[in-house]
Amino acid sequence: MRLYIVRHAQSANNALDTPSLQNSGRSADPSLTAKGFQQAEALGRFVGDELGEACGKVEPQHAIRRMVVSPMRRCMLTAGPAAKVLGIPIEVKGDLFEHGGCFEGARDDSGGVVGCTGLTKSQLESEFPGCVVPDELVGGWWTRQQGCETVPQAQERIRAVAAWLWSVAEAWKKEDGAMCIVVHGMFIDILIKVLTGVALTTGKQQAVYCSKNAGVHVLELRASLGGGNVAGLQRFNVLEHMPTAMQTGGSVEGLDDCYMHEGTA
Repeated sequence: MRLYIVRHAQSANNALDTPSLQNSGRSADPSLTAKGFQQAEALGRFVGDELGEACGKVEPQHAIRRMVVSPMRRCMLTAGPAAKVLGIPIEVKGDLFEHGGCFEGARDDSGGVVGCTGLTKSQLESEFPGCVVPDELVGGWWTRQQGCETVPQAQERIRAVAAWLWSVAEAWKKEDGAMCIVVHGMFIDILIKVLTGVALTTGKQQAVYCSKNAGVHVLELRASLGGGNVAGLQRFNVLEHMPTAMQTGGSVEGLDDCYMHEGTA
């Protein structure tokens, strides 16, 4: 099964001087910046021209026929242009959110970190008409009591996401085409490590997979091949749809901060 993994376009938090929990000015669920909206439009054009069934440039089984997206606003906004040009709905999956969850405040503030519900089913359907939202998100996908998800908690959640992807790959048929997921920077780092068998650790990392905003990664998931699953990372950070001046994100420092100081990419 061909899997395209896309990081969201530049968000308002990405553009902060300190986009981490140490910055109380961050937004719990930010929109995109002006450049981010440009990146999302460029991504949409690229997907339509190069990865859609109608373009005729990819084999039918590699054309995107399913788009599954994080419930966070920056990912939904990023996916919109691509889903429109492909003529397919956005499927919202509640556990594709970024490490940390949805929260306000900063650890160093007197009030600490306070969890938020995130966008509810009705809010998602209103803000992004035509998207498919599961009933389990009727009250949102996070809670005040959950506060901020830790790195180990995020790793455990993303292990479950990887297991879901393998189950989809196991049942995959050529006529199903390819899947695209639109997610987050640290999420992608953890997911690729899980899929490719890299040991997950906390704190200082020896290696990180740094995703550019609106960058595309291409993987092939072969379920139960010769008695075991095989994940092939075929292309990383495809950016040919954006000129250099439009490219943002993907720094080693950003991901390092996520692991060392519980930041959010």
